[in-house]
Amino acid sequence: MQKPLSFFLIFAASYILLNLLYQALLYYYTPLPDLFTVAVTRVTLTLLPNLSYQTLSHATGLQIISATHAIVNIKEGCNGIAVWIALLSFIIAFKSGSFKAYLIFIPVSFIIIQVCNVLRLYLLIQIKMNRVYYFDFFHTYIFPAIIYLFAFLLMVVWVMRFVKVIPVHADYKD
Repeated sequence: MQKPLSFFLIFAASYILLNLLYQALLYYYTPLPDLFTVAVTRVTLTLLPNLSYQTLSHATGLQIISATHAIVNIKEGCNGIAVWIALLSFIIAFKSGSFKAYLIFIPVSFIIIQVCNVLRLYLLIQIKMNRVYYFDFFHTYIFPAIIYLFAFLLMVVWVMRFVKVIPVHADYKD
């Protein structure tokens, strides 16, 4: 069984390193939006064919627009990468005995988080267009809670399905 301190140190190191790498990627693309934000925006707009996007001139991001007005801005925090970095750090820290498990679960978890994120963006755009007074509440509280819940459920799946837990015997003394 993995010791809590070991888990915490590996998680923290992974989280910091992955965030530094992501920040370097963002810096590389500045002043343009990063490739993840552009990809998530494009995929979301396939669900909303009457809308388009343009690059923001005053900030790194994209603006979703209709024929008559701007609807929402999509920036790097909207692309789901921060949630996936937290999940990936957990997967790295909570070790599996199988390299194959990592090869399967890491890309699958990325896809699941991105599908949730695209649906989140789609619904937020619909809320902004049809029920604007609910937008801030859903954007700030409901949808972040939902996407982090999905990440938590993926953590549970990782531990239950891919991590081999050694049973602790009642007579075992540490």
